[in-house]
Formats: sequence, structure tokens, C-alpha cells
Amino acid sequence: MTLDEMYDEMELYGFDDFEDAQKLTLLNEAYFDIVTREPWPFLEKVTTISVPSGVAQITNNSLVTAELTDVNSVLSFTDDTNNITMMPERADMIEKNYRAADDTGTPSVYYFIADDLFVYPVTSGVTSYRVYYTRIPAAATTTSSTFLIPARHHSIIVYGALVKAFLVNDDPQAAVFQNLFESRYQQMRADVWMNQYDRTERVHIISDWD
Repeated sequence: MTLDEMYDEMELYGFDDFEDAQKLTLLNEAYFDIVTREPWPFLEKVTTISVPSGVAQITNNSLVTAELTDVNSVLSFTDDTNNITMMPERADMIEKNYRAADDTGTPSVYYFIADDLFVYPVTSGVTSYRVYYTRIPAAATTTSSTFLIPARHHSIIVYGALVKAFLVNDDPQAAVFQNLFESRYQQMRADVWMNQYDRTERVHIISDWD
């Protein structure tokens, strides 16, 4: 659905007195309510980056070729140059244990400080990394309205916005549309999360890292 189509649908439910800017605000709020509930498959992305020598910060760093600016959570992080699977670590453990040992050489672990991704120790040469991660979704604007939710489920964004619109007017219809929203949410959840029926479920042995 386009933004105009979403606006039109909201108007069908009596919100033609809302300005488009107000509708956009409600649609964005509903969108973020949905995408922040779970690490949805449609948020996943794989990117290969090139990091110069002497760099620790991987995201939001203009020195990195194919700069990463939308990383939310890392699913897999590999060093393609040195054939290393990077292992996750907490930032405080890096400070307490790794830096105390004054480690040098090729990075083997990664960690987050706030929302930024770092490696330890710093890169010792130009390194190619492959990062598989979930994205931070961007708010829709009047000039850019890309919703990461599959188009077939865009109606749930409208339902979420209608709940908020009815609440603004202190209208009891909000409860009705809240139920519609939650029902539609469960339909989307069942559809999005199961995209293959080719194999039976398996029991996997996990490591301490998992």
C-alpha cells in the first residue's frame, strides 16, 4: 500500500479531518510498534564491508567501505579475509579481560557500545567482513515511504494507526480495532515466520556461545 492509499483507508473510518502529517505520525507509530516486537525475517540483511587497517568501530564509520548505518542486532559476523567466525562478547568483558591482557593481532571478537558495533583488537590490515543482521527500520516520510513489512500485510499498519486515532478522540471503537490489530498481527506472524515446510523440526546441540 502507498501512503495515499493508507490515508484513504483511514478516511473511510471517519478520519478525513486529520491532516496528512497527523496520519503519517500515527502510521509510523503503528509501524514501529509492529517491527520492534520481534526480530522479523523481513528485517534481515546481509552486507559485505571492507574495513581499513587500525579500525575498531565497524558501524557508522565513514572509513568503512559500504558503511553500515542500520545495524540493530547481529545474527552472524564473519571475517572473510582470514576465515574467522567472529565471536560475540560484552563490552565490559572486553574492558576487564581482553584489554588487561593487551591483546594484539587479528580481531576475533565483536561487541557493542550503545548501538555501535566494534571489533577487538583493531584490524591489522584491510579486512573484508560479512555481516548478517537485523536492520533498524526507518520512519516513512512524504518523500520516502518504504515499509519493510511485506506489502500483503500493510493493512496491519493501518489498523494500528486507527487504534491510535480512535484513542486520540477518546472513542470506544479503539478497543474494537485493537482486537482487529492483534488478530491481523497473529495472521502475519504465522505467515512470515514459516517460509519453508521442507524439513521436519530438529533438536540442535548448542555451544556456550549460543
